[in-house]
Amino acid sequence: MANSVKLIPKEIREMVYPELRFLSEAEQIRYDSECQRFGDKARASLNVPLKGSNLWKILLLNDMGIVTPTLPEMECGLENGLDLRGTYEDTCSVILRSAGDTNSNNDALAKGLAKKLKIRRFTEPLIIEGLGLVESAESSYGLDFKLTNRTNVVKAPDFSHANSGRKFVSINPDYTLNFADSGNRTLYTRSNGLSGVFLGRNLDLGSNDDYLAGSDECGRVLVRTASSGSNAFEILQKYRTQVEARVAGYLADAEMKGKEALKAVTKFLGSK
Repeated sequence: MANSVKLIPKEIREMVYPELRFLSEAEQIRYDSECQRFGDKARASLNVPLKGSNLWKILLLNDMGIVTPTLPEMECGLENGLDLRGTYEDTCSVILRSAGDTNSNNDALAKGLAKKLKIRRFTEPLIIEGLGLVESAESSYGLDFKLTNRTNVVKAPDFSHANSGRKFVSINPDYTLNFADSGNRTLYTRSNGLSGVFLGRNLDLGSNDDYLAGSDECGRVLVRTASSGSNAFEILQKYRTQVEARVAGYLADAEMKGKEALKAVTKFLGSK
């Protein structure tokens, strides 16, 4: 029998966590079938095999319900031992630095996305999560972005072009980077317009690629799956609610007892 134990609440002990894994062959077959509903131009951008990845493939997979991770989730996977060296992985996000792009292929997309998000002024790069895609004959890729109920905009000043080439150690959940001259990972950024976000083969961070349909055999798609059982986030929320209720009860009880004590002291002093 152990001499000591940690008092970990049951709600925390029973939590299960999402998992990251690579796209399966069965999921690739589903993806290939889904691509057939698009026209020739869009299919050319979406024509990415199992050993390959680009932004459009990631967005379509998410629209299909095959959920891919954000950059912080990829970083969490690295911290938990996932080996991604030697491959590159696209995230499900884009970076928008201006309402327009010097790359003519992306100019209309950048302007359209800024308009959809009602962003008129850019003071720092913006990371946009949770976009979907639609077919568009006007787009150079045959595809355009659509907003979804998953769409979220995050300010990302660390992705400024002024930081391109800087070394960093790790990526935080809020998209800030832990820069350090001794770091063995490098950030690459653009000065304007639209780009995807990906982890490179040496775990570098790329937000400088202005060709959104590029893919090669080093690319791999990561999928985020929920383990069977209760969702960790939901359990934490429930546990937090319970703790807040207990604390509120303790405070109310303490306030009542305090008032009773004050009343008793006042009565005692009044009798003197």
